[in-house]
Amino acid sequence: MDYPKIETLYDRDEKTFKVKEDQVRLPEFSNVKNWWVTEKIDGTNMRVLHEKGHEAVEILGRTRNAQVPTFLLKYMQETFTSEKIEQAFPDAQKNVVIELYGEGYGARIQKGGNYRPKDVSFRLIDVRVGDWWLEPLDILDIADKLGISTVPEVGIMTLEEAVAFLKSKPTSIVAKAEGGNPQYPMEGIVARSHPLMLRRNGERVIWKLKQKDFP
Repeated sequence: MDYPKIETLYDRDEKTFKVKEDQVRLPEFSNVKNWWVTEKIDGTNMRVLHEKGHEAVEILGRTRNAQVPTFLLKYMQETFTSEKIEQAFPDAQKNVVIELYGEGYGARIQKGGNYRPKDVSFRLIDVRVGDWWLEPLDILDIADKLGISTVPEVGIMTLEEAVAFLKSKPTSIVAKAEGGNPQYPMEGIVARSHPLMLRRNGERVIWKLKQKDFP
């Protein structure tokens, strides 16, 4: 499936497109005590699909029609082989679909040269095995087995703490870690309910917010 759309925390002003901090977009957002907050990377959404027990690995953008740059596709194909994925999920049942979601970034992708000046990379955001979304510690474990990194964790925060953090204008953790521009602003944050909770329609309780969303 396509990676689910992530709602912005607040409603937007129709004229300025800036957020209205007095209008939380969904009622669930105001009723969660703790959020798992990670850095939002300015790159391109990528998906890796693999059916347990089979050879094929499918590399896609956010949708099946999204075009993936050839240099990024080559990196992804070399990084995610069926052998590596099978070894990372030894307990998954045969024929179950394993889905890895993340962000491709680096030189020639958006403003990704600020993260990695010369080449491209991928950071894992989410993992789904069949109908099950994995929790943060499990995502870290899968990333370690695959030899890749996850999006950086900012921390477990309340909604108010997460917003205050972003308003403090933090710089990118990824850029600092990978030899990029150390003053490059963090594009934003993504916050998931901690522990994982679902809305009535089955979607996860999750929101995003960018530095540029504020006036």
